[in-house]
Amino acid sequence: MVLLHKGTVPAAVAYLKTKPLYASAFADTDETMIRRAQTEFLINKNVFDNYLRICRFSVQSKVGVSTFLIRQLEAEQLIKAVTAVLLGHQDGFWSAFPEYITDSLAFDPTALARAKTLPETADAIKGTMYHRPLAALLCAPEPDINRIVTTINVCYIKWAFNEINTNERPKDRKQLKEFFLRKVDADNLLMCYRMKSAFGLDAARINELMIPYHRRLRQSMIDDALKSADPVAALLALFTRTRVAVSGETDIPEINVNLADHRYFRHRLAVSANETESLYSLMMLFRTESTNLCRIIEGLRYGLPPEEIEKYIIV
Repeated sequence: MVLLHKGTVPAAVAYLKTKPLYASAFADTDETMIRRAQTEFLINKNVFDNYLRICRFSVQSKVGVSTFLIRQLEAEQLIKAVTAVLLGHQDGFWSAFPEYITDSLAFDPTALARAKTLPETADAIKGTMYHRPLAALLCAPEPDINRIVTTINVCYIKWAFNEINTNERPKDRKQLKEFFLRKVDADNLLMCYRMKSAFGLDAARINELMIPYHRRLRQSMIDDALKSADPVAALLALFTRTRVAVSGETDIPEINVNLADHRYFRHRLAVSANETESLYSLMMLFRTESTNLCRIIEGLRYGLPPEEIEKYIIV
């Protein structure tokens, strides 16, 4: 990729200005003055705006598949807000908040940014689908961030399944739900791998953090891996056995998962005749592109060599 060899963030921005997909996003910027954070903000906003513009051509009468992106971003921002409170970094949450999604969210992000405690965070999400499942966890004497994250993700999945059941034809529902179940398998397996390899948690504690859905990754498979003589190696083997990751292309499980996702959604976009499935696949491919660009920008900012940055690029 040409961008990998630009050497600096300003040079990378100058290059993006020559590309039709990004020219308008950076038209009013001075590449000699732009910072990494602003560059990443504009990249993500551009992807968001382009996706919503495409979704406006949807023939569906409902709000549209763009709501999947909105709710996904909403869940991600709620996780970031909770983490910021626990770390005492509320200012960091607000300074990095993508203001272009403000009007689309179910909660007021400024109220989240003002929250100094987790009970105040609970108050800020009253009236949303997150409040009842999260209230007790957020008000607990010793809040468990991992259980909170799992619960937020479960809220999003339940919402997505309800949308699919309500708005999609029966013959299309299985394939659409598979998108989410593939991600659940990957998220559960990544969580198990991280908690065992980095923190050495026991099986009971790890099982408490599992999202209660599955596609190919059965609970018995996790249990067997955790009981094995080398649980970390057994968990790594499950990534390819359950097809949530490509086989051994890198030594980073997260990258192998992302590679598998990218190829899967590229295939689904090529073969699907269902509008929601096609637009959802396009959304995931757009998000991969923005992630790639932000990783390149971050790598350039910190002076990493191109070959090091390339290890984290999904193509």
